[in-house]
Amino acid sequence: MPELDPRMAVILAKMAAAAPRPYEAMTPAEARAEAERRNAVWNEEPPPLARVEELSLPGPRDMLPVRFYLPEGASAPTACVLFFHGGGWVFGSPDTHDGICRRLARAGGFAVASVDYGLAPDHPFPHGLEDCLAAIRWFREHGASHGVDPERLALAGDSAGANLALACCLALRDAGEPPLRAAALAYGVYSADCDSASHAAFGDGRYVLSSAMMRWFWNHYVAEPARRTDPLAAPLHADLHGLPPLFLAAAELDPLRDDSERLARRLIEVGAEFDYRLWKGVTHASMAMSRLLPQAEGFIADAAGFLARRLA
Repeated sequence: MPELDPRMAVILAKMAAAAPRPYEAMTPAEARAEAERRNAVWNEEPPPLARVEELSLPGPRDMLPVRFYLPEGASAPTACVLFFHGGGWVFGSPDTHDGICRRLARAGGFAVASVDYGLAPDHPFPHGLEDCLAAIRWFREHGASHGVDPERLALAGDSAGANLALACCLALRDAGEPPLRAAALAYGVYSADCDSASHAAFGDGRYVLSSAMMRWFWNHYVAEPARRTDPLAAPLHADLHGLPPLFLAAAELDPLRDDSERLARRLIEVGAEFDYRLWKGVTHASMAMSRLLPQAEGFIADAAGFLARRLA
């Protein structure tokens, strides 16, 4: 059994004391409000940036909110990373991931655009994915109006956001559109399989994310089990040829760890360019925890460095 980092153990104890009720026991609306409350601690004392701006872009159904971050010293026109937040496609927002996006922009020296895509079950698959694709296409066509170089775009996301980022890469490829420069994927969910070895080891609820929670997420995102092998919902079922360079990271004590390891093996089979990292001693969602988990700053710096090199 992997060894839990002592600082991670303290965080888990604090989280268990502050939030004894699991998300899967809530309605989606309750879970969204609770996620905002629980994640507020990770976004206190936000790192300063040159500019943080709220944008509203045309989406496939409604106007699409996007929070735009510009770090000090960013060259003009600047490269831009579109960020898709985690939360099982059911909750999460630019607010819950504000700290990650600020740190990613500062570490990489590029702009970050955090997309507030539609959430399930109100907006089930593929609605959130369509929102993310609309944001990418808007920045390709109109990013210059905000100082963005439309030729230097990349993606990043954590958990369900990593799923959406990878699905966007697949959808753009299948549509014959030019590939993005790169994508950074942190502890993503790439299949609906909750019977893997990592789910068995880490899915009992002690490590932030549980197998029961993942089943609850999937039930809201893709209600019909037969559709959960759609390659754009579960990218492990996709043809993985022709993708941009990927940064692929997994947390060691995470029920989704096998998803990333299986994806890495598939990428090797097709000769894809990728960089795989296993973040030792930590759990799902640890990238957000830098206020109490110092190595999380390194996690963000690793992803930012990978993206910056490919956006140069």
